[in-house]
Amino acid sequence: MTSPPPANTMGSAATEEATFLALPQRQKVVLVMDLVESVRLMEANEVRVIDHWRGFVRHATGSVLPRRHGRLVKSLGDGIMAEFDSAPEAVAAALDLHRHFDGPNVTLLPHERLYLRAGLNATHVFVDDIDIYGSGVNLAARVASLAGPGETMTTAEVRDSLTEGVDAVVEDMGECYLKHVVAPVRIFRIGSAGPVPLLVPEREYTRTTQPTVAVIPFTARTAGAEDFAIGELVADGVIAQLGRTPELKVISRLATTALRNRTLSISEVEAQLRTDYIVSGSYVASGSKLLVTAELVDAKTTEVLWVERIAGDTGDLLQPASEICQSIAAASHQAILGSAVQQAMYRPLPTLAGQALMFAGIAGVHQAGREGFTFSGRALSAVIDRHPRHAEAYSWLAKWHAIGANRGLQGPASQKIAADLAERAVQAIPDSAFALTVSGLVKAFFLQDLDGAGRCYARALALNPNEALAWLYTGTLHAWQGRGPEAAQAARRALELAPIGSMQYYVESLAGLALLCAGDLPQSIAVLRHSLRLNAAHSSTHRALAMALTIDGQAAEARRVAQELLRLEPGFTVEMFMRRYGGRADPHARTLAAALLDAGVPRG
Repeated sequence: MTSPPPANTMGSAATEEATFLALPQRQKVVLVMDLVESVRLMEANEVRVIDHWRGFVRHATGSVLPRRHGRLVKSLGDGIMAEFDSAPEAVAAALDLHRHFDGPNVTLLPHERLYLRAGLNATHVFVDDIDIYGSGVNLAARVASLAGPGETMTTAEVRDSLTEGVDAVVEDMGECYLKHVVAPVRIFRIGSAGPVPLLVPEREYTRTTQPTVAVIPFTARTAGAEDFAIGELVADGVIAQLGRTPELKVISRLATTALRNRTLSISEVEAQLRTDYIVSGSYVASGSKLLVTAELVDAKTTEVLWVERIAGDTGDLLQPASEICQSIAAASHQAILGSAVQQAMYRPLPTLAGQALMFAGIAGVHQAGREGFTFSGRALSAVIDRHPRHAEAYSWLAKWHAIGANRGLQGPASQKIAADLAERAVQAIPDSAFALTVSGLVKAFFLQDLDGAGRCYARALALNPNEALAWLYTGTLHAWQGRGPEAAQAARRALELAPIGSMQYYVESLAGLALLCAGDLPQSIAVLRHSLRLNAAHSSTHRALAMALTIDGQAAEARRVAQELLRLEPGFTVEMFMRRYGGRADPHARTLAAALLDAGVPRG
């Protein structure tokens, strides 16, 4: 008895596809709308939120959609999808629906208020009696994710069918990258910004999401006329130090000097300068002796984050590297860093302000611990979700992937991800010095395109001669190429531009290696030792210091440092160093490898 012929699975699949394609296809405007922070609201008062939501759905289906010639496609527990034949009707419906919660919100506390967010897209859809289908439907939902509370975002396809000022007020938000969408999408906001917008308009997109710091001239507690300038000198010095850190945006002295000797509250200073943090203080001068009291305040909460009394000499303020100013700047920087990271670690990422997320992400990029480093990637990814065109966020996440791959914390795929992110950053803002710098880093470390990396660094420095990382990576590049004097010059410039900050140890580590390759052993060893005082767990610094000490003839200490290197990286070998080292093609690489071998690092 013969077996029956196998089922024609190919034919079955083809039949299913033909059935699907036989569905009616229509040009529609799709509206996706959902309740902002619905999970949090439900947890706080489930019954009340459900009651409000049911009232909203009844209002939508019984009044707004029929009046605007729309059809409800589906209603979930916290969102709706509707379709329309025209863009003006869809926009009018979205704006009407936003207003539904205006009445209830009057009686609710700020954290209890109900807001909707909406996304619109005009697209061809497949239609049946249950649902609508197609990639354009999914895109409407992605667009909705860019809207803040009370906001409506739309694609260019909808915008092109609207008359500005008649159908709605429209603002260009620029091109945004969306999850699982390869090409950037041009986004427009319909109506005014909500209370907590996620996107800023295209015209404002050069503004950073980084924390802003204002340093107010310090106030004299003594009456001598000769003491008047001291407060200005302190503020100038602190601004100069903080201004060298890429994590912060420091308000110009031209703005802060206007507030000198004025009796203003923290909230008044915040309103005048639009700053996140304020550094201020007072001083007492007696002859050449000086006692400075400095404090850092969170301008939003008025919380004092740090306060300290610092004794010194008035002559110190006239030095380029004033110890008093450096002490205030370093402590303020660390306090801001700790504040932002603490917020991020203990509050859900989506509820944090973009600048806090950005700062927390930056802070963790160079953290030695896996937990802090992993959190950094989550924070930076959340910033990109909120600010899809922010070049610096893409750049920092690219750097995060690059460092993770170099440390062996992520797989080879991170190299491609880093390259893609770096390219997106440059596309978003071609004139961003930092984006170009990170693009050069990826080209040099992963693509072995040293010439391309050099062009990126040169372009970055042409745009911003004070971009410390561009100088740092230029020094590393010259070191790899055996161009010792140029490597040393670039490394010293990087050290001058980054005297404090969360990345100081990293800057000193790479600068120390460049100085080593340039033959300046005393400065190289001093810089590398200081880097290890700041971060004793950074294995790359141990490696560079072991090589420098060996070449300098300090064999016993070199072996001690090499043992610590092997404790941090148990499997490290000289062969591994040669595979990783970007300058392995230059003759000096063999000298470095021999130094590691002499220090006790296994050959392979």
